[in-house]
Amino acid sequence: MDANELLNRYAAGERDFRQANLRGIVLSPIDLYRSSDAPTLRLDNLNEHQHRPYLIGANLSQADLTKAHLSRANLSKADLSGANLTGANLMAASLSGANLTDANLTDANLAGAHLNWANLTGAILPKANLIGADMSAANLTKAVLSEANLSKAYLIKANLNGANLKDADLTLASLKEADLSDAQLTGAELSKANLAGANLTRAELSKANLSKANLRRTNLTQAYLNSACLSESDLSEACLDRANLCKADMSKTYLRKITLNGCHLSGINLSGADLGGVDLSRKLLTGINMAEALLNEANFSGAYLMEANLSGANLSKANLSGAYLINANLSNSCLREIDLSKANLSKANLRKADLTGANLRGAILSEADLGGVNLLGAILPNGKIYHG
Repeated sequence: MDANELLNRYAAGERDFRQANLRGIVLSPIDLYRSSDAPTLRLDNLNEHQHRPYLIGANLSQADLTKAHLSRANLSKADLSGANLTGANLMAASLSGANLTDANLTDANLAGAHLNWANLTGAILPKANLIGADMSAANLTKAVLSEANLSKAYLIKANLNGANLKDADLTLASLKEADLSDAQLTGAELSKANLAGANLTRAELSKANLSKANLRRTNLTQAYLNSACLSESDLSEACLDRANLCKADMSKTYLRKITLNGCHLSGINLSGADLGGVDLSRKLLTGINMAEALLNEANFSGAYLMEANLSGANLSKANLSGAYLINANLSNSCLREIDLSKANLSKANLRKADLTGANLRGAILSEADLGGVNLLGAILPNGKIYHG
């Protein structure tokens, strides 16, 4: 079927084009205009009016639209389930509310397309161009979007449960309140993306780049973030319970009011991060890097911080009672009014640390380096107050 036949049949009221062979079909703006019921329009004024083709509600299920030219087409509420749109040009097309279940859109150009409320369940979109596309509230359950370009795309409240986004580019994408539970995002580029309130439960984010991303109030329960980059991101009020953060880069991240129950933190980089008031009690934090981190009023009671790097960190009013800080580096750190009662600081480096008003009652300081330490008003291990 060629463009003229398709458009004439559509203009005559026909809507059923199931399994039609439309490979390489080209629907020019003029032809598209002729298929509509719009009033007469001067051809030299078409660009100004940006007239779209009208195939609203057409049934194109299982149609072959390989390399079809449908840019700016209006396919709202069309049925394209199981259709082959490999390499198709759908730039700026309107597919709002369309049914694209199990459609093949490999290498398709959907830049700037409108796919809000569309059903893309099981759709195949590897390497598709979705730059700036609006997919708000779309259903992308188990869709394949590996290596797709979704930079600056709108996926607000979209359902991406179980979707494959491996190595996809989601730079500056808006995924606010989207459902990404069980999604595959290994190696995905999510820098500066907005994921506020998103559900990332059990999502696979190993080696993903989430630097400078907005992750406020996200649910990352049981998410895999090992070796992921989260530097300078905002994770305030996020839930990271039982998440795997091994070797993750969380330097300079904002982590206030997060929950980290049962998560894996070995080898994590938290240098310069803001963890003020966070509860890390009894956590295994051996060798962790929290240099220059903001840890004021944080709870590290009973935590295992052997060989941890806390140099230059702000731990004022933090609770480290009973913590294990053997061989830890606390040089140049602010430890004012800190609770280190019964903490083990054997061989710890405390050079030039500020321990003003600190509680060291019962602490173990054998072989610790206390050169240049300020202990004014501190309670010493023997219970006496140091007056200088």
